[in-house]
Amino acid sequence: MTAFYLRWAGIIGIMIVLAILATGNYQTHLASVSPEMVRTGHVSQEPIRVQGMVKSGSLRGDPESGQAEFELSGDSQTLHVQYQGPPPDNLRELKTLILIGQWNPEDQIFFARETALVTNYGFVASAYIVALIGLVAYVFFMSRKVTYLYQEIKDSKLYEAE
Repeated sequence: MTAFYLRWAGIIGIMIVLAILATGNYQTHLASVSPEMVRTGHVSQEPIRVQGMVKSGSLRGDPESGQAEFELSGDSQTLHVQYQGPPPDNLRELKTLILIGQWNPEDQIFFARETALVTNYGFVASAYIVALIGLVAYVFFMSRKVTYLYQEIKDSKLYEAE
């Protein structure tokens, strides 16, 4: 029975390490910040992923050619954005975007080079975790039952070793 628990402790340990690695990957490659965090300087990585809404009436330039200027608004502050990159499909007024680029604190301008999809990673991750917990619990209890039945058969007088 000790080997059984050691095996499951190893599996749980591997799952914890994978969760830590996935969290680190999310923080460096998928997490976005608000325009307020960019303005206050609470951003450490480059390039920055900023999520906000394109302010109504601020879109200038030609988004179809890949060059535009606009204001990206957050909860309380806005960023002046200069976009230069591939022509985005979703760059229009009152649209929530994630922009990837660099912040210039001297000029107070965010230079965006690409857009990204706005997805609800928290919902997706929690759905996977709930499903994974159920699956692991099922496999754990089934393997306990198999081990118990194997021991019962082995202890019975009907079992004869070959």
